[in-house]
Amino acid sequence: MTNNRINKPVSRDFMSTPRNKYFILNYAFLICLLILLLNDHYFKFACSNWLTGKLSDIVGIIILPLLLRYLFPRPGNLTILMSAILFVFWKSPLSQGLLDLYNKFAILQTSRTVDYSDLFVLTFLPIPYFIINRIDNLGWIKIHKVNTAFILLPAFFSLMATSPPPNYYYTKSKGNLKCYNCNFTVDYNQDEIIEKLKRIDIVFDSIATFDTFTLEMVPGLKSENAHVYRLNSMIIDKDTLRNLDFTMRTKKNGKTKIYFNGMTVSDDISTLKLELKLRRYYKKILFNELKNTLND
Repeated sequence: MTNNRINKPVSRDFMSTPRNKYFILNYAFLICLLILLLNDHYFKFACSNWLTGKLSDIVGIIILPLLLRYLFPRPGNLTILMSAILFVFWKSPLSQGLLDLYNKFAILQTSRTVDYSDLFVLTFLPIPYFIINRIDNLGWIKIHKVNTAFILLPAFFSLMATSPPPNYYYTKSKGNLKCYNCNFTVDYNQDEIIEKLKRIDIVFDSIATFDTFTLEMVPGLKSENAHVYRLNSMIIDKDTLRNLDFTMRTKKNGKTKIYFNGMTVSDDISTLKLELKLRRYYKKILFNELKNTLND
């Protein structure tokens, strides 16, 4: 018997659009990704200025459309428009609720400053538009024999942390030696800590509240009675430490988290190696002194 059944061709609309791995496996994407990681995790802290403040947004707006185009092939060039909308939303107050929810549960916290002058980076969108539409003809830009996972993981990490974490805004120091993530928690409130330190002649020279900008960036500081503390000098084992900056935050359980932010040293910190060595040394002697005092 003749089979009269006709097999009709499947419309391409119902077929999944294949991903083009070269949207992310290209030198433009990789260079922008490296700049983003270096700027967010070193240059912003080591050399804070207008350029380092804007650089992450510039390379981020180049990376984002290429990443979206790879992840969602169907929308095509609409990923350029999607990227612009996402960036404007992120830079507006409308994203604050989503940001607060993310930071509540995220391991890698982030922040952002509402600054509409950052929208100038949208003028860089023609770069990813050009790459997306010409990628098949740009053989010199493609990276071969590399698994996309090696690019995707750092790309997600960098885009999630394009701005400093919230503690960046309340652990700044005017000293030339900064101390990142130098903190510990004690079972006392701030008044009790001040009294305990007075017993060994450690008296803070100034105690101040945070400015409006910092409180807007990290609203929880107000409910935690957070303050900035300054010691003009402190002698530990015949070492005189100067201009020590601290932050204290008292949690709901009555415990206080103490951050040592930095100080002024006369030692040579002309290289990163020397700075890291001094940071470890001063962190050790200072933390041992304070912990021993507050735990007695």
